[in-house]
Amino acid sequence: MSLAPAGSWRALRAPLLCALLLRLGILALAGEQYGYMSDELYFLDAGRHLDFGYVDFPPLIAWLAALLEALQLDSILALRATAGLLGVGVTAAGLLLCQVLGGGRLACWLVALLLSLAPGFLAVQSIFTMNVLDQLWWLLAFLLLARYLQLGDDRLLYALGGVLGLGLLSKLSILALCLTIPLVLLLFDRRVFGRPAIWLAAGFALLLAAPFIAWQVANDFPFLDFVRAYNSSSPKAMVLERPLLGLLLTMNPVYAPFWGAGAVACLLARDRALRALGLAAWACLVLFVAAGVKFYFAVPLFGLFCVAGALAWERWTAAAARLRPALLLLAASGIAAVPSAAPVLPPAQLQRLADFLRDGEQGQKLAQPASLERYFPHFAEMHGWPELVALTAAVWRSLRPEQRRDAVLMASHYGQAGALNQLGPPQGLPPALGRHMSYHLWSAGADYRRGLFVGFDRAELAGLFETVELRGRLQCQRCMAREQGLAVYYVDRPRMSPEAIRQRLRRYDFF
Repeated sequence: MSLAPAGSWRALRAPLLCALLLRLGILALAGEQYGYMSDELYFLDAGRHLDFGYVDFPPLIAWLAALLEALQLDSILALRATAGLLGVGVTAAGLLLCQVLGGGRLACWLVALLLSLAPGFLAVQSIFTMNVLDQLWWLLAFLLLARYLQLGDDRLLYALGGVLGLGLLSKLSILALCLTIPLVLLLFDRRVFGRPAIWLAAGFALLLAAPFIAWQVANDFPFLDFVRAYNSSSPKAMVLERPLLGLLLTMNPVYAPFWGAGAVACLLARDRALRALGLAAWACLVLFVAAGVKFYFAVPLFGLFCVAGALAWERWTAAAARLRPALLLLAASGIAAVPSAAPVLPPAQLQRLADFLRDGEQGQKLAQPASLERYFPHFAEMHGWPELVALTAAVWRSLRPEQRRDAVLMASHYGQAGALNQLGPPQGLPPALGRHMSYHLWSAGADYRRGLFVGFDRAELAGLFETVELRGRLQCQRCMAREQGLAVYYVDRPRMSPEAIRQRLRRYDFF
């Protein structure tokens, strides 16, 4: 079994080394000048509650977080270095796919630049989340499917089953590819259904995903509750309600000639394997649109479109060598978008960029700084945590001993709970509970007779406790709007049982 033609790695060394050096440079520029992102804090806490499943995601990212923490690699730099190395793996898979499909030197360099610099890939590969794993499994699945269609080696099907199983343990959006691959094989290699290999591969994928499925069954399918809540109340972002514009900006408009050409070329390709991959990708896109998922779920598909576009441009410029440096320059120009995707600018400079964007919209200079959430929500999610923890710790210390006795520390949002657990212990805070996503399950059995409630509304708490006292409000720069002015309440004398309070507080939506 061979994933690529003989000598491929030698030909790929230079573009892959370039991608690695670029990633190391971005990591060095970023350092730890930004804090943990809310998702990173959530996954670290999930790693401390090891299980076979969680409310809103499969367990692989939590298992990886637990491993990193056990190795004392849970710092911001270590987490993002891990994400960056996985991102280099995404680029390597794209380069191998390019070689397998007949790409030459120009195509490989284009793929390396596109998959390293397109914001949809760079932003995901700059933070520790399940999305970088998702991109890796998609590209590897495309590579294995293409190679199987070329060689007919059943061992490639077994490997494909393993990759899809790992994908299902990372993010369930890859289920779309699991559903479209049989369609592709039916059209391009229907005889495979008469052999045991395809069924063994499917069984292998299902076996790997079985722990998460069993956990969902045992916990009454909380993921379905999450999906319903997610679709009715999704996270706010600049382009969320404009999916086409969202994809255009996420993949960089400058790169549209590459991935746009690839999206069409892979359907019209003479190469059988590329045409099959194009059909699978477009079928997944149709499924995503029909399911109403958010535009960024489709980003892994653009890895294939970038590869197909690079192949097409290499072929189109075969007789016009003078155009090739211009193509490479265009691909390299994507480095200008790096500050919008990765945390490389100092926060003060990023604030000036947000002010510039805001002033361009309104045509005047305003005294109030522009909201980072409006322009760079993924960066705003990294601000405010030290201030939140310091405020909460100060309020906790101000409580009388009898108020602290049996008191719980409860956070409204998963980012707040994660920050209190990651940064709070050195300041004397107890472990934080939560009502959001998996924190709701982890808070089972808690005694809510009294405590500090962080980020809640007074009206909501007044219906649950007789005593609700405001003890502090958070002031933070550049943070998410939900954190600015966030209240810390001391509550006492519950009006109902602890379990009734827990169920009333549950939130599976984004807010």
